[in-house]
Amino acid sequence: MARVADRIYGAIYRGLFCRLPEPAAVALGQATLRWLPLDRLPLFRSRDPRLAVMLGGVRLPNPLILSSMYEDLAILRRAMGLGFGAVTTKSVTVSPRPGHPEPNLVRIETGAGPGLINCNGFKNPGLHAYRVALAALPRRVPLIVSVAGESIEEYVRLVHELGSLGDLVELNISSPNTALVYQWSQSPDGVTSLFKAVRGATAMPLIVKLSPDFRARNEEAIIPAALAHGIRIVNYGNTRRVAEPRLSQGAGGLSGPELFPDTLDSVRRIRRRFGEKLQIIATGGVDAPDKALSLLLAGANACGYFTGFVTKGPLLARRILDRLSEELDRQGLERLDDLRSRETSR
Repeated sequence: MARVADRIYGAIYRGLFCRLPEPAAVALGQATLRWLPLDRLPLFRSRDPRLAVMLGGVRLPNPLILSSMYEDLAILRRAMGLGFGAVTTKSVTVSPRPGHPEPNLVRIETGAGPGLINCNGFKNPGLHAYRVALAALPRRVPLIVSVAGESIEEYVRLVHELGSLGDLVELNISSPNTALVYQWSQSPDGVTSLFKAVRGATAMPLIVKLSPDFRARNEEAIIPAALAHGIRIVNYGNTRRVAEPRLSQGAGGLSGPELFPDTLDSVRRIRRRFGEKLQIIATGGVDAPDKALSLLLAGANACGYFTGFVTKGPLLARRILDRLSEELDRQGLERLDDLRSRETSR
Protein backbone atom coordinates (compact mmCIF):
# COMPACT_ATOMS: atom_id res chain seq x y z
CA MET A 1 0.00 0.00 0.00
CA ALA A 2 2.76 2.44 0.96
CA ARG A 3 4.66 1.76 -2.25
CA VAL A 4 1.58 2.33 -4.37
CA ALA A 5 0.84 5.62 -2.61
CA ASP A 6 4.50 6.57 -2.99
CA ARG A 7 4.34 6.06 -6.76
CA ILE A 8 1.15 8.11 -6.92
CA TYR A 9 2.88 11.01 -5.15
CA GLY A 10 5.83 10.77 -7.52
CA ALA A 11 3.51 11.10 -10.49
CA ILE A 12 1.75 14.09 -8.90
CA TYR A 13 5.05 15.79 -8.06
CA ARG A 14 6.48 15.38 -11.56
CA GLY A 15 3.22 15.94 -13.42
CA LEU A 16 1.85 18.86 -11.40
CA PHE A 17 4.19 20.52 -8.92
CA CYS A 18 7.22 20.55 -11.23
CA ARG A 19 5.16 22.18 -13.97
CA LEU A 20 3.92 25.03 -11.78
CA PRO A 21 5.97 28.17 -11.09
CA GLU A 22 7.74 27.76 -7.76
CA PRO A 23 5.53 30.21 -5.79
CA ALA A 24 2.38 28.47 -7.02
CA ALA A 25 3.82 25.03 -6.24
CA VAL A 26 4.77 26.14 -2.71
CA ALA A 27 1.33 27.64 -2.08
CA LEU A 28 -0.45 24.51 -3.33
CA GLY A 29 1.81 22.15 -1.38
CA GLN A 30 1.41 24.06 1.86
CA ALA A 31 -2.36 24.39 1.45
CA THR A 32 -2.59 20.63 0.91
CA LEU A 33 -0.57 19.94 4.06
CA ARG A 34 -2.56 22.46 6.05
CA TRP A 35 -6.05 21.27 5.13
CA LEU A 36 -5.79 17.62 4.14
CA PRO A 37 -5.85 15.49 7.34
CA LEU A 38 -3.15 13.05 6.27
CA ASP A 39 -1.90 12.93 9.83
CA ARG A 40 -4.96 10.92 10.84
CA LEU A 41 -3.99 8.01 8.61
CA PRO A 42 -1.98 5.25 10.35
CA LEU A 43 -0.30 4.50 7.00
CA PHE A 44 2.29 7.21 7.72
CA ARG A 45 3.41 5.97 11.13
CA SER A 46 5.51 3.06 12.37
CA ARG A 47 4.70 1.43 15.70
CA ASP A 48 8.05 -0.32 16.11
CA PRO A 49 9.26 0.56 19.65
CA ARG A 50 12.81 -0.51 18.78
CA LEU A 51 13.23 2.67 16.71
CA ALA A 52 13.03 5.03 19.70
CA VAL A 53 16.15 7.10 20.42
CA MET A 54 17.24 9.53 23.11
CA LEU A 55 18.43 12.95 22.00
CA GLY A 56 19.68 15.29 24.69
CA GLY A 57 17.73 13.29 27.26
CA VAL A 58 14.50 13.62 25.25
CA ARG A 59 12.86 10.45 23.96
CA LEU A 60 11.99 10.48 20.25
CA PRO A 61 9.76 7.65 18.98
CA ASN A 62 12.12 7.30 16.02
CA PRO A 63 15.26 9.04 14.68
CA LEU A 64 13.66 11.07 11.85
CA ILE A 65 13.41 14.85 12.22
CA LEU A 66 11.58 17.25 9.93
CA SER A 67 14.09 20.02 9.40
CA SER A 68 13.46 23.72 9.90
CA MET A 69 11.54 25.31 7.04
CA TYR A 70 7.82 25.61 7.77
CA GLU A 71 6.68 28.87 9.32
CA ASP A 72 3.05 27.74 9.59
CA LEU A 73 2.47 25.89 12.87
CA ALA A 74 -0.68 24.28 11.45
CA ILE A 75 1.59 22.43 9.02
CA LEU A 76 3.95 21.42 11.83
CA ARG A 77 0.97 20.05 13.75
CA ARG A 78 0.06 17.91 10.74
CA ALA A 79 3.70 16.84 10.28
CA MET A 80 3.76 15.47 13.83
CA GLY A 81 1.46 12.70 12.60
CA LEU A 82 3.38 11.90 9.41
CA GLY A 83 5.94 9.54 10.86
CA PHE A 84 8.60 11.89 12.21
CA GLY A 85 10.18 11.41 15.60
CA ALA A 86 10.45 15.19 16.04
CA VAL A 87 9.71 18.33 14.04
CA THR A 88 11.55 21.66 13.92
CA THR A 89 10.10 25.15 13.77
CA LYS A 90 11.19 27.75 11.25
CA SER A 91 14.11 29.71 12.70
CA VAL A 92 12.59 32.38 14.93
CA THR A 93 14.06 35.87 15.17
CA VAL A 94 13.37 38.54 17.78
CA SER A 95 11.68 40.93 15.35
CA PRO A 96 9.27 39.94 12.56
CA ARG A 97 10.99 39.46 9.21
CA PRO A 98 9.34 39.59 5.77
CA GLY A 99 12.06 37.44 4.23
CA HIS A 100 13.76 38.12 0.93
CA PRO A 101 11.57 39.08 -2.04
CA GLU A 102 10.59 36.53 -4.64
CA PRO A 103 11.96 34.68 -6.39
CA ASN A 104 13.36 33.12 -3.23
CA LEU A 105 13.09 29.44 -4.15
CA VAL A 106 14.01 27.55 -7.32
CA ARG A 107 14.05 23.88 -8.24
CA ILE A 108 17.14 22.27 -9.70
CA GLU A 109 17.94 18.93 -11.28
CA THR A 110 21.35 17.41 -10.63
CA GLY A 111 22.90 14.08 -11.43
CA ALA A 112 22.03 13.02 -7.90
CA GLY A 113 18.36 13.96 -8.24
CA PRO A 114 15.97 16.87 -7.64
CA GLY A 115 16.93 19.60 -5.19
CA LEU A 116 16.06 23.12 -4.09
CA ILE A 117 17.91 26.41 -3.68
CA ASN A 118 16.33 28.98 -1.38
CA CYS A 119 17.04 32.46 -0.09
CA ASN A 120 14.02 32.77 2.19
CA GLY A 121 15.82 35.04 4.64
CA PHE A 122 14.14 33.87 7.86
CA LYS A 123 10.60 34.93 7.00
CA ASN A 124 8.73 34.64 10.32
CA PRO A 125 6.36 36.67 12.52
CA GLY A 126 8.91 37.18 15.30
CA LEU A 127 9.36 36.24 18.92
CA HIS A 128 6.12 37.55 20.41
CA ALA A 129 3.87 35.91 17.82
CA TYR A 130 5.72 32.59 18.06
CA ARG A 131 5.59 32.63 21.85
CA VAL A 132 1.80 32.90 21.75
CA ALA A 133 1.39 30.33 18.97
CA LEU A 134 3.76 27.74 20.42
CA ALA A 135 2.01 27.88 23.78
CA ALA A 136 -1.16 26.64 22.06
CA LEU A 137 0.50 24.00 19.86
CA PRO A 138 -0.39 20.40 20.85
CA ARG A 139 2.59 18.08 20.61
CA ARG A 140 2.36 14.47 19.52
CA VAL A 141 6.13 14.18 19.11
CA PRO A 142 8.95 16.34 20.50
CA LEU A 143 9.30 19.87 19.16
CA ILE A 144 12.66 21.45 18.33
CA VAL A 145 12.54 25.25 18.49
CA SER A 146 15.02 26.81 16.08
CA VAL A 147 16.31 30.31 16.87
CA ALA A 148 18.52 32.78 14.98
CA GLY A 149 19.91 36.03 16.33
CA GLU A 150 22.15 38.84 15.19
CA SER A 151 23.73 39.27 18.62
CA ILE A 152 24.43 37.19 21.70
CA GLU A 153 21.73 39.11 23.52
CA GLU A 154 19.15 38.14 20.90
CA TYR A 155 20.00 34.45 21.13
CA VAL A 156 19.82 34.56 24.91
CA ARG A 157 16.43 36.28 24.80
CA LEU A 158 15.06 33.82 22.24
CA VAL A 159 16.25 30.79 24.18
CA HIS A 160 15.00 32.18 27.47
CA GLU A 161 11.52 33.03 26.18
CA LEU A 162 10.92 30.12 23.78
CA GLY A 163 12.90 27.25 25.26
CA SER A 164 10.24 26.02 27.64
CA LEU A 165 7.70 25.89 24.79
CA GLY A 166 9.64 23.11 23.04
CA ASP A 167 11.63 20.04 23.99
CA LEU A 168 14.98 21.02 22.49
CA VAL A 169 16.41 24.30 21.16
CA GLU A 170 18.44 24.56 17.97
CA LEU A 171 20.89 27.43 17.56
CA ASN A 172 21.01 28.33 13.87
CA ILE A 173 24.43 29.87 13.35
CA SER A 174 24.80 28.76 9.76
CA SER A 175 22.06 30.02 7.44
CA PRO A 176 23.75 31.17 4.22
CA ASN A 177 20.85 33.50 3.44
CA THR A 178 21.32 36.02 6.28
CA ALA A 179 24.79 37.52 6.56
CA LEU A 180 24.89 38.24 10.29
CA VAL A 181 23.80 34.70 11.16
CA TYR A 182 26.14 33.10 8.63
CA GLN A 183 29.05 35.07 10.07
CA TRP A 184 28.77 33.26 13.43
CA SER A 185 30.27 30.19 11.75
CA GLN A 186 33.20 32.33 10.61
CA SER A 187 33.96 33.66 14.11
CA PRO A 188 35.27 31.00 16.53
CA ASP A 189 35.72 33.58 19.30
CA GLY A 190 32.21 34.84 18.76
CA VAL A 191 30.58 31.40 18.95
CA THR A 192 32.54 30.59 22.10
CA SER A 193 31.02 33.62 23.82
CA LEU A 194 27.63 32.78 22.34
CA PHE A 195 27.68 29.20 23.60
CA LYS A 196 28.74 30.29 27.07
CA ALA A 197 25.96 32.87 27.30
CA VAL A 198 23.21 30.64 25.93
CA ARG A 199 24.20 27.65 28.03
CA GLY A 200 24.00 29.88 31.07
CA ALA A 201 20.50 31.04 30.11
CA THR A 202 18.78 27.65 29.98
CA ALA A 203 18.94 24.06 31.14
CA MET A 204 17.19 22.91 27.94
CA PRO A 205 19.07 20.52 25.65
CA LEU A 206 20.74 22.61 22.94
CA ILE A 207 21.62 21.77 19.35
CA VAL A 208 24.12 23.67 17.20
CA LYS A 209 23.25 23.73 13.49
CA LEU A 210 26.48 23.57 11.51
CA SER A 211 27.22 24.73 7.97
CA PRO A 212 28.73 22.34 5.40
CA ASP A 213 30.61 25.38 4.06
CA PHE A 214 33.01 25.34 7.05
CA ARG A 215 34.02 21.73 7.55
CA ALA A 216 37.45 22.37 9.04
CA ARG A 217 36.24 25.22 11.25
CA ASN A 218 33.37 23.07 12.54
CA GLU A 219 35.74 20.38 13.75
CA GLU A 220 38.64 22.54 14.89
CA ALA A 221 36.73 25.29 16.68
CA ILE A 222 32.93 25.19 16.76
CA ILE A 223 32.31 21.64 18.01
CA PRO A 224 35.06 21.84 20.67
CA ALA A 225 33.61 25.17 21.86
CA ALA A 226 30.14 23.64 22.07
CA LEU A 227 31.36 20.67 24.06
CA ALA A 228 33.37 22.92 26.37
CA HIS A 229 30.16 24.73 27.29
CA GLY A 230 27.97 21.68 27.78
CA ILE A 231 26.31 21.63 24.34
CA ARG A 232 26.43 18.03 23.19
CA ILE A 233 24.28 17.87 20.06
CA VAL A 234 25.20 19.13 16.59
CA ASN A 235 23.10 19.15 13.45
CA TYR A 236 25.29 18.59 10.42
CA GLY A 237 24.13 20.51 8.68
CA ASN A 238 22.50 23.38 6.92
CA THR A 239 22.25 24.20 3.21
CA ARG A 240 25.37 24.90 1.11
CA ARG A 241 25.77 28.41 -0.25
CA VAL A 242 25.78 28.52 -4.07
CA ALA A 243 25.38 31.19 -6.72
CA GLU A 244 21.97 31.18 -8.39
CA PRO A 245 21.10 34.11 -10.68
CA ARG A 246 17.40 33.21 -10.75
CA LEU A 247 17.05 34.15 -7.06
CA SER A 248 16.43 37.72 -5.90
CA GLN A 249 19.68 37.65 -3.89
CA GLY A 250 21.77 36.06 -6.65
CA ALA A 251 22.68 33.19 -4.31
CA GLY A 252 21.03 30.83 -1.86
CA GLY A 253 21.24 27.62 0.09
CA LEU A 254 21.36 24.37 -1.85
CA SER A 255 19.54 21.38 -0.39
CA GLY A 256 18.84 17.92 -1.71
CA PRO A 257 20.71 14.73 -2.69
CA GLU A 258 23.81 16.50 -4.00
CA LEU A 259 24.72 17.15 -0.35
CA PHE A 260 24.53 13.51 0.73
CA PRO A 261 28.13 12.37 0.08
CA ASP A 262 29.51 15.26 2.14
CA THR A 263 26.99 14.61 4.92
CA LEU A 264 27.95 10.94 5.13
CA ASP A 265 31.69 11.66 5.09
CA SER A 266 31.36 14.37 7.73
CA VAL A 267 29.30 12.19 10.07
CA ARG A 268 31.94 9.46 9.90
CA ARG A 269 34.75 11.90 10.54
CA ILE A 270 32.99 13.74 13.39
CA ARG A 271 32.06 10.48 15.11
CA ARG A 272 35.63 9.20 14.89
CA ARG A 273 37.05 12.42 16.25
CA PHE A 274 34.62 13.20 19.08
CA GLY A 275 33.34 9.76 20.03
CA GLU A 276 30.22 9.21 22.09
CA LYS A 277 30.44 12.50 23.99
CA LEU A 278 28.72 14.13 21.01
CA GLN A 279 25.30 13.39 19.51
CA ILE A 280 24.87 13.97 15.78
CA ILE A 281 21.79 14.80 13.74
CA ALA A 282 22.73 14.07 10.11
CA THR A 283 20.97 16.46 7.73
CA GLY A 284 21.68 16.90 4.05
CA GLY A 285 20.53 14.81 1.11
CA VAL A 286 18.30 12.25 2.80
CA ASP A 287 15.72 11.25 0.19
CA ALA A 288 15.80 7.44 0.31
CA PRO A 289 15.64 4.76 3.03
CA ASP A 290 19.14 3.41 2.43
CA LYS A 291 20.63 6.89 2.75
CA ALA A 292 19.13 7.31 6.22
CA LEU A 293 20.35 3.85 7.19
CA SER A 294 23.86 4.67 5.93
CA LEU A 295 24.00 7.81 8.07
CA LEU A 296 22.89 5.95 11.19
CA LEU A 297 25.45 3.20 10.55
CA ALA A 298 28.11 5.90 10.11
CA GLY A 299 27.41 7.20 13.61
CA ALA A 300 24.44 9.57 13.45
CA ASN A 301 21.96 9.47 16.33
CA ALA A 302 19.17 10.91 14.19
CA CYS A 303 18.53 12.07 10.61
CA GLY A 304 16.92 15.31 9.47
CA TYR A 305 15.49 16.23 6.10
CA PHE A 306 13.18 18.68 4.38
CA THR A 307 13.79 18.58 0.63
CA GLY A 308 13.07 14.84 0.53
CA PHE A 309 9.71 15.58 2.15
CA VAL A 310 8.91 17.81 -0.83
CA THR A 311 10.40 15.78 -3.67
CA LYS A 312 9.60 12.26 -2.44
CA GLY A 313 6.48 13.00 -0.42
CA PRO A 314 5.21 12.44 3.12
CA LEU A 315 5.48 8.64 2.86
CA LEU A 316 9.27 8.86 2.78
CA ALA A 317 9.38 8.75 6.59
CA ARG A 318 7.39 5.51 6.76
CA ARG A 319 9.56 3.94 4.05
CA ILE A 320 12.69 4.83 6.00
CA LEU A 321 11.28 3.50 9.27
CA ASP A 322 10.25 0.22 7.65
CA ARG A 323 13.78 -0.13 6.24
CA LEU A 324 15.27 0.42 9.70
CA SER A 325 12.95 -2.19 11.19
CA GLU A 326 13.97 -4.67 8.48
CA GLU A 327 17.64 -4.08 9.31
CA LEU A 328 17.04 -4.66 13.02
CA ASP A 329 15.23 -7.90 12.15
CA ARG A 330 18.08 -8.97 9.88
CA GLN A 331 20.71 -8.42 12.57
CA GLY A 332 18.56 -9.66 15.45
CA LEU A 333 18.82 -6.40 17.40
CA GLU A 334 16.37 -4.94 19.89
CA ARG A 335 17.31 -1.25 19.69
CA LEU A 336 18.33 1.12 16.95
CA ASP A 337 21.18 2.38 19.13
CA ASP A 338 22.60 -1.16 19.15
CA LEU A 339 22.84 -1.01 15.37
CA ARG A 340 24.81 2.23 15.46
CA SER A 341 27.04 1.07 18.31
CA ARG A 342 27.84 -2.20 16.57
CA GLU A 343 28.88 -0.48 13.34
CA THR A 344 30.89 2.39 14.84
CA SER A 345 32.82 0.07 17.16
CA ARG A 346 34.24 -1.94 14.25
